[in-house]
Amino acid sequence: MTQKAITIKDLAAKLNISVSTVSRALKDNPEISQQTRKTVQALAKELGYKPNPIAVALKTHKSHTIGIVVPQIVNTFFATVVKKVEEVADKYGYNVLVASSNESFEKEKKNIDVFLANRTDGIILSISKATSSYEHIKNIQNQGVPLVLFDRTTKELDVSKVIADDADAAYKIVQHLIHGGAKKIALLTGPEHMSIGKNRMKGYLKAMTINKLEINTDYIVRCEDFSVKSAKEATNRLLNLKNIPDAIFGINDDMAIGAIEAIKEKGLKIPEDIAVFGFSNTKRSRYMNPSVSTVNQFPEKIGEIAAELLFEQILTPKHAQIREEVVNCELLIRESSDRSYLND
Repeated sequence: MTQKAITIKDLAAKLNISVSTVSRALKDNPEISQQTRKTVQALAKELGYKPNPIAVALKTHKSHTIGIVVPQIVNTFFATVVKKVEEVADKYGYNVLVASSNESFEKEKKNIDVFLANRTDGIILSISKATSSYEHIKNIQNQGVPLVLFDRTTKELDVSKVIADDADAAYKIVQHLIHGGAKKIALLTGPEHMSIGKNRMKGYLKAMTINKLEINTDYIVRCEDFSVKSAKEATNRLLNLKNIPDAIFGINDDMAIGAIEAIKEKGLKIPEDIAVFGFSNTKRSRYMNPSVSTVNQFPEKIGEIAAELLFEQILTPKHAQIREEVVNCELLIRESSDRSYLND
């Protein structure tokens, strides 16, 4: 049988003193005699008294807790962001509640509702691939709860955001592929409403245009999600074209891995026949054969900035401003796109 939690009323009854005296004694209020404070605190320790966080939040309007919702907690990028947010929260004496939407719009809404019901002092969010309407996120703002979006964001929400410089990174990827001899570069992208897809396509189109290469619409394939399976199916369609691409840029590592699987099954060589580039620097990308060229988005920095922006809103709301912070990326050239040895 579960033992009933000890309350302030229980302590007051045992000591035959008022609830307010117990409350002040537990807070070490100097208005209460030192002997009474010691007696109350000793009994609280003996009986295992713990303050009720919900009751404290109702009284102080502060839960000293923040929430973070990510699309996939098992994803290396998001896991690293969460870890850094927890480090920053520790510095401010806050706890972190972590939830995963599992790329579900309904789960994302439910997570946010739970955080609001538990009176979290702020929320950090990366939007799921299935999210295309934002009333549930606007509800956070309407309740006056501080909010920061990161990585997957939208221009429809006027809130602080932390993003990687996706367009610039994509531009550099395509430039790298072109310098390696590619001229027919395909792009595997995701759902149309996702900002990361839009920005990475922008960089792709810029590099193709500057280098005066044909932008073949058959080479721009929109997958229903960011999965290995979807990318593999899309790549098979590309490989069935009369004129197949000589390079494929997947806007995340899973899409690049799906492309690699399809290319290998066709008996083509990587990168000799088709070079492949991903994005996000997942653990799996490092251990694939061939290893996947990718992009380091510096998730530690993104997590730190997102947390600091949130705590600025929580702790100094009068001075907090809505800002968009952009983090520069780094290309990590690996076996799947490195054609330098072909020129030796």
